[in-house]
Amino acid sequence: MKGLAVRLLLLVAGLVVALGLAEALAPLLLPRRACGGRLPFWRPDRAAGWALVPGMQAEAVVCAGERELARHPIEINALGQRDRPRSLARAPSMPRVLVLGDSFVEALQVDLSETFAARLERDLGVEVLNAGVSGYATDNELRAFVSRGRRYRPDAVLLLFHVGNDVLENGARLYAGNVRGLPPKPWLRARGRSPGLAACLAAHRAAGRMVAGTPLWLWSHSRVVRFGFTDGLMETLAAACRPWLGSAPPRLEDVYGEPRTAAWREAWTTTEALLGRLKARVGRSGARFAVALGPAGLEYDPTMRLDWLHPGPGPPRDFEYPYRRLGALLDRDRIRWISLLPALRAHHEATGRAGCYAWDGHWDPEGHAVVAAALRGLVGELAADGR
Repeated sequence: MKGLAVRLLLLVAGLVVALGLAEALAPLLLPRRACGGRLPFWRPDRAAGWALVPGMQAEAVVCAGERELARHPIEINALGQRDRPRSLARAPSMPRVLVLGDSFVEALQVDLSETFAARLERDLGVEVLNAGVSGYATDNELRAFVSRGRRYRPDAVLLLFHVGNDVLENGARLYAGNVRGLPPKPWLRARGRSPGLAACLAAHRAAGRMVAGTPLWLWSHSRVVRFGFTDGLMETLAAACRPWLGSAPPRLEDVYGEPRTAAWREAWTTTEALLGRLKARVGRSGARFAVALGPAGLEYDPTMRLDWLHPGPGPPRDFEYPYRRLGALLDRDRIRWISLLPALRAHHEATGRAGCYAWDGHWDPEGHAVVAAALRGLVGELAADGR
């Protein structure tokens, strides 16, 4: 027994030394951002895959290549939102709207007061809670609402669905083959799968469960762990599973047209099912549900060259396709919805400005103002129903 204890102690000591050496070499070996490198504001989360770290404070830097465009402080409130301090308790006679979404809702690229959620709260005199988290797709948002969103007891839930990447990130095969700095999802499954794909997705789920158990102190202090459990792990899984995931990484722009592969058909089918499940969960909580479809800047500004676009020719893009398909689904399920594309397109035509940063497409302060104005009627109706 004593010998076993000694061996375990030596093993732990060896792992500590190896990790320390890896951390020392990390600045030389791991990819470095030209501008704005910082700790992530999120951590792995068992319920939703990842979640913002309550109480975290840091600066966010907006960059165009090596050039810094903006810098502003970010504070995650005690409830785990990029928002002002909030309470679970409702203010008397004050309607409450919960906004679900990804980085376009979280909006680390602008000051908190400039976000469309904060603008709507000021303009309408109602509570508009920002529950956006970078990288979220509909599957993350469904799980986040079930595990945390219901505790806010909102009168209404508004989902900002980003047309540019949400469909892709809902698909099991497409997400597993798309490496972008996020961890594996512990729930990915695919129907009609081959034994090889089944094994790959089982490994992906197991890896996701392992990452979700990472202690916060280790995640916060180890760059090696963060890289290894996101890009490193996803790259390894994608390379090993390439024969079953497809010969090349998925093209995000393939959302703009009829799905041409089994992986894209699966992603669309999964997306439609997730929207139905989210509507049902929100309705079961007693809240109303609505959806806003948010466009990518390239849909109305042809000069944009986002870094996720693939070079060279590809199939023709039908920018109206996602709106026709999603609109038909939302109408069929009697879900109130709005497209933000007309408002942003009109703004671009009138001013020549896209309302978003060319380097990654996130809305700038002007874009958030346009979005808030476009959403004012819908959110006002949702809030009025709760008075």
